[in-house]
Amino acid sequence: MPADYYDLPPSFGALTKRQPLDKLPLDESVAQTIALYLATRPSEYHYDPTYGCIIHNYEFQELNETPSKDQLKRSIEDYLRKFDKRIEPERVTIEVTDVEEKIDGRNPRICRYVQIIVRCRLTQTREMLPEMKFRVVRYS
Repeated sequence: MPADYYDLPPSFGALTKRQPLDKLPLDESVAQTIALYLATRPSEYHYDPTYGCIIHNYEFQELNETPSKDQLKRSIEDYLRKFDKRIEPERVTIEVTDVEEKIDGRNPRICRYVQIIVRCRLTQTREMLPEMKFRVVRYS
């Protein structure tokens, strides 16, 4: 795929020096856009308060419950349809894994990994993009 999309975030050093900005192929641009959405809290983006992933609204304990995972999955699918017209979502999967971490002899804590797997196809060519995996980490 040709590199037609700008890297996020742009290199401000290149901007200030008037150098060309790095460009990415479409599949990498889509992955960066989804990662940005997952990292953004709802209402954090001032220009569109509906933008942002609801995963940040859940408490640690709620992330492993089926209704929460189903709501998160639907929310991500809705985002993909609404905000990125370059793709059509085929499947979004949510996997939650708990890992006990011990740090420097302190009391162990539970680390909850929420893996979000996205399968989608390009709107224009109907080509299926490679599976994209994103991980959000929450601590007890």
